[in-house]
Amino acid sequence: MSRVEIDKQKFEMIKAEKVRNGLQSVGFFLESDIKRSFKPGHGRTYIIHNKIHRASAPGEPPAVLTGRLRSSIATDLQKNYVRVGTNVEYAKWLEYGTSRVAARPFLRPALERNKRELPRIFREGAK
Repeated sequence: MSRVEIDKQKFEMIKAEKVRNGLQSVGFFLESDIKRSFKPGHGRTYIIHNKIHRASAPGEPPAVLTGRLRSSIATDLQKNYVRVGTNVEYAKWLEYGTSRVAARPFLRPALERNKRELPRIFREGAK
């Protein structure tokens, strides 16, 4: 009978790389889905910057005005998790609303919309 030895350090490095690849796949998938959710709104129409703008209605993802928020959505890969979000300060007010403005969530709905698909995306990315 022959004996097979596994280099544990190499095995752990390969495993960690597969986890990182899976997490990165999940992050990029969510980032893309969030960005695609920004569409013309169904709210009120007004003129801003000499253009007609149709705002989002409460509960819809924000309607694009300048594109700053949408372009700021990014994937931040950490050792054991991935974070998808934005550093734009007003994003939290849109996501959760304020005492004067109803929420226009875009992060949480993307996670909810895709939660069943994410394990498969992770597995595919980790191959």
